[in-house]
Amino acid sequence: MRHSGKNPTKAQNQWFNDVADICGCICCILDGFPRDFSENAHVSIHHCDGRTKPHAHFFVLPLCAGHHQNGYGQRPGMLAVHGHKARWIAEYGREIELVGMCVQMVDASGRAVPDGVRALVTAWEQSNHESTEAIAC
Repeated sequence: MRHSGKNPTKAQNQWFNDVADICGCICCILDGFPRDFSENAHVSIHHCDGRTKPHAHFFVLPLCAGHHQNGYGQRPGMLAVHGHKARWIAEYGREIELVGMCVQMVDASGRAVPDGVRALVTAWEQSNHESTEAIAC
């Protein structure tokens, strides 16, 4: 299946590989099933905001089949982003928050986090902080 949008750059492909290798499925971690490093990570890269925007290939999450597409999970009752997005967000958090968790994990591994990924997370954190300050006033 061919997707629309630009092909990922070498740096973006490296981010896909690193986030998948280090994190495995970010939702499985939150469900209490951390990455098993004795096996290859079996995840796909979920694009959180389409594939055509300039930041699209940096705003991604590593998800197993069951957390990515409805009906493909290895465990019964897995909640997938495609098919149940509102419930999925209520369960796991906003996608940008999960990207932030992935950044922390990749940082802790000693691998490089691309500036484009950091810029997305930083922009969200700043806007979230400003919103909180406005409410407090």
